[in-house]
Amino acid sequence: MVGQERKAVLKVTRGLHSLVYRFDPAYALDLSVPPIARVEAASEGIFLVTAPGEEFGTLSAPGKGLVVLAEQDGTLHLTIQASQSGGSLDASLELSRIEAQRLSIAAPSSRQRTPLTPGASEFLVRAHVSLRGDLSAARGEWLCGPALPGRIEGLEVRGVGTECPVEYQVATGGRTGGWSSWFPAGAYAGSRGKALPLIGLRLRLTDAAPSDLMLRGEALFLGGSPVVRSGREIEFTGPSPLDPLVGLRLDMVPLVRGETVSDPVGRQDNRPENRLRVFRREMPQAGAA
Repeated sequence: MVGQERKAVLKVTRGLHSLVYRFDPAYALDLSVPPIARVEAASEGIFLVTAPGEEFGTLSAPGKGLVVLAEQDGTLHLTIQASQSGGSLDASLELSRIEAQRLSIAAPSSRQRTPLTPGASEFLVRAHVSLRGDLSAARGEWLCGPALPGRIEGLEVRGVGTECPVEYQVATGGRTGGWSSWFPAGAYAGSRGKALPLIGLRLRLTDAAPSDLMLRGEALFLGGSPVVRSGREIEFTGPSPLDPLVGLRLDMVPLVRGETVSDPVGRQDNRPENRLRVFRREMPQAGAA
């Protein structure tokens, strides 16, 4: 069948992959008839898994796919065959590694992390940040923050290797905003991709946490300076109800007896004498020449 088929070779790296026959609008519009793609041979250590009811190693039409298990690097040898005399030999095949999406890790600070307090839990703070996706930060490290602020739309506190005795509430702006219910560690609180950044955050230790521990957090809201809160229960809100949370650092530390613990509510003092007021004055218009 000279001119009715063509050959192709795909390199495959060790791992689990999908081989998919990509869609082409020309076929949907009946401008041409799609060819058939077949895997004629595979290197040693490469195995194929074909969908039930499909001919082994064959992708009969756009949208079809199969799984490629490669125990070592190798190649797949394919034949693209026209479905009819003089038919098209244009086929777009995509080989993709199958793996879970990896979270971006917030860059750790240059300082050395504080040792884990006896009885405390190791944990991560994971958040969805506007225009940057999902980020994670280790205990005691900034998630976004002064060096790289970002509008945090939702977050979770997740224990590492053990349960984390922390609960949290979030507050969002907008007509449907307000404080959420309490979420246990490992649950996501907030939204994703809805342009609804967090404007408030409350965290507390549960009864499962040793009585000699407390939370120490530092939060940054847009247009403000980092604010530190300590206690069994802490709260962060911005200077105004419109200021989004753009940075957070959280740790679990020893409760120092007699230490002055921050107001767990942490509300902004909005009495008239403590508010900065800005007045605009109309400039007199220049008289006509």
